[in-house]
Amino acid sequence: MRVLKFGGTSVGSPEALRRAAEIVGTELPTGGVVVVSALSGTTDRLLEAMDLAARGNGEKAQERRIVLQERHFAVAQELGLLEVVQPLWSPLFERLTGLLEGMGLLGEASLRARDGVLAIGETLSAHLLTALLVSGGLPGEFRDARETFHTDARHGRAQPDLEAIRIACEPRCQDVRRGLLLVTQGFLGVAPDGSTTTLGRGGSDTSATLLGEAMGAEEVQIWTDVDGVLSADPSLVKDARPIPVMSLREAAALSAFGAKVLHADSLAPVERAGFRLVVANTHRPQASRTEILVHAPERRSGEITSVAYKEGLVCLRLSPSRDLDPLFQAALRLEEAGAMRYGMLSTPDGSLLVVRPETPAAEAILEKLPASGFSVQRGWAVVALVGEGLRESPGRALGLLSSFQQEPIAGILAGDTGVSLAFLVPESRLSELIPRIHSHYFGN
Repeated sequence: MRVLKFGGTSVGSPEALRRAAEIVGTELPTGGVVVVSALSGTTDRLLEAMDLAARGNGEKAQERRIVLQERHFAVAQELGLLEVVQPLWSPLFERLTGLLEGMGLLGEASLRARDGVLAIGETLSAHLLTALLVSGGLPGEFRDARETFHTDARHGRAQPDLEAIRIACEPRCQDVRRGLLLVTQGFLGVAPDGSTTTLGRGGSDTSATLLGEAMGAEEVQIWTDVDGVLSADPSLVKDARPIPVMSLREAAALSAFGAKVLHADSLAPVERAGFRLVVANTHRPQASRTEILVHAPERRSGEITSVAYKEGLVCLRLSPSRDLDPLFQAALRLEEAGAMRYGMLSTPDGSLLVVRPETPAAEAILEKLPASGFSVQRGWAVVALVGEGLRESPGRALGLLSSFQQEPIAGILAGDTGVSLAFLVPESRLSELIPRIHSHYFGN
């Protein structure tokens, strides 16, 4: 049993879709599950259309819808599949038109309505890939994710109901045993009242691993646009190298500290079920891949696997004369509003809270905190050294920073897994610092 997930860039053009279909035929010769994202850029266009509609600019919103429709039709036409998918797509575009009109009349886009719109992008893509597989002689069949992927009713940030998903997937397992290729949408679910939910951005990876867990998969493959997980961000480090095998702890640390290949929520099912997670490049299927294993591979003492970073962090400082309650309250309010917390520290010299505001609501809270006695410092980033080798010699980890003693480090963070050492630096230093760190640890 294997589950393959293709991200937006892996299905973003006719050429990419053809490659994805070839990969499915090669990797799933006796049946399996394919999870597909919306065509690259589709989700952003849908978000733009909804924002325009909610602000009362219905005409511009419908223009976005027309552009989106024309793009999908053009891709299907080039693949020779327009006549096949158009009857399936027409009701979806009609629903999109109606939802945008409704948002315009109400002057708002509720979370429930937004989930309904975003689901359309994933469904368009899933119908197209299914038709492409069938045209190539493969036994592809579309299965709507909302038939099996049960969640709670938190629209936009839904939490999966694991037991309900497992039970609903039992018929799917039987379909796969019969040799079928089941194509479904990522990122989507269904609430107890039957309405569409979404897992949030990056949720397609989580959909794939949760399905892998529910269906007893031996392996889940994440097909993207890089040669596996790399030792650094290739946009900053040109000689970043693929990591052939890594531990689940290393993958979780990289995800937490900014690596974009994997979504953090997608890793919990791997730990629970113990299957192998593979990251590969749709555009270069024969290139190197990364295997992520629950049990750690052998590492030398102090060995670093990768360097990650996350920018856009805000440091909140509180004087030592204040008690800790305001710090805890601020952390709770920010996290509930959608901010990511990267560290909290209290010493006799004062307290520090490090967050990354991910939503307008979190930004609004940050704007008010100076009135509560917080010093709010923007423009920070976190840099993390990640590797199982750090677990072998925890004391040596701090020594790794000795070569950066001239850097303006604002704080040092360490997770409880022992596989990462992170420190805060000004964002302006990243473009020079990340290549220097990578050269220092990987140059030999």
